[in-house]
Amino acid sequence: MTTAFAEIELDWAFIRRFLPFDLDGLALESGALKRRRGVGDGERLLRTFLLWGQPNASIARSAAQAKRLNLANLSGPALHGRLEHSEKFLSEIFCQLIVHGGDRVENWKGFKLVDVDATALCGPGAKGTDQRLHVAYDLGSGRPLQVDLTGPEGGETFRRFLGFGPGVLILGDQGYGHGPGIVPLLQSGAGVLVRFNFYSIRLLDSGGLKITPEQADSMLKTGETIEFEATLPGWDHPVRIFGARNPEGKGVWLLTDLPQAKLAASEVRSVYSRRWQIENFFKRMKSLSGLDGLPTRDGPTARPWVWIKLILATLAALIGHERFSPWGYPECQETAPAKTGARATALARRRGRPRKSGQEEKVPTEDKPMGRVCPSASGDPTNTTPARKNHRTTSSQKERQKALLS
Repeated sequence: MTTAFAEIELDWAFIRRFLPFDLDGLALESGALKRRRGVGDGERLLRTFLLWGQPNASIARSAAQAKRLNLANLSGPALHGRLEHSEKFLSEIFCQLIVHGGDRVENWKGFKLVDVDATALCGPGAKGTDQRLHVAYDLGSGRPLQVDLTGPEGGETFRRFLGFGPGVLILGDQGYGHGPGIVPLLQSGAGVLVRFNFYSIRLLDSGGLKITPEQADSMLKTGETIEFEATLPGWDHPVRIFGARNPEGKGVWLLTDLPQAKLAASEVRSVYSRRWQIENFFKRMKSLSGLDGLPTRDGPTARPWVWIKLILATLAALIGHERFSPWGYPECQETAPAKTGARATALARRRGRPRKSGQEEKVPTEDKPMGRVCPSASGDPTNTTPARKNHRTTSSQKERQKALLS
């Protein structure tokens, strides 16, 4: 066994603790492992699948690489046939992976903040959406809680995420602002804060009459936020409506079922603005994992490829002890490294502190945090002002993904 291969095995032993215990049984039960010829067991099958998640990898090259690593003895067409029946196997592994990393719990006024959204995935030559990834994202722990992968027909609706219950405040953008999705969510016990427009939802005033878009728009004034109560058909309690004009003069409407005591009018905008984190989560997945480039538009291996990418991204975050957030906090604050070398010598001379020959002197840096910043010790997300990840952090994330597959 070569030194490089020994290092690969050592890395896999560390990775293995995050994966389901009985991979072989899961592969057999899901139908991914119908014949052991050329593979051996479910663990080797998974490692072979993950090779396909490398940047610009093809099935044929992945099969050849698996043979060199003594993982599997499969041709390209044989690996393609195995991938066709792997979606259930891979999705179950991902669902068990996201259980890890939830050790940090952060609430807002006793509520867990969960944002739901979807992103479109397109294949070569696509003129529209080929696959759609739906995610329920925990804004406190910075990780996805539920994931659903559908075709282009899968629309945005709260009905995909009805298992949260009381103590959870669900945030949603305008695509989720319609009655058939909001009412079942409220009936499940969860709270809601969602953007909507009056063309996609039926709301009634105190007299039982429908509020038309023209009536709603006439109530808005520039620079002011209005609030009133309305009735949502199918829900027995009144809902609160907030409206204001954006800088372009268009009306922006938010709906919530929470009373004034739990969500003040002055807090609505700041709470809703937290949902930008899921947008950065999607950007991170697409830029680092290449999730935006499906190998096929709607072939039998398109959906397994998406699950492989999600598994690799999750493993990279777990290995680096990072949470699934846009920046990935560490447990302590990172600051700018002290400058040494020729640049430090020049700085020292300008400051009147000549350095001794052959000695490196660390020049004090400004008290300006660089890279990632930890959240407050109190656990209150409102006191967290994270900085954007620098280039070196992003590169290290890519190197961890490559290390899984090398």
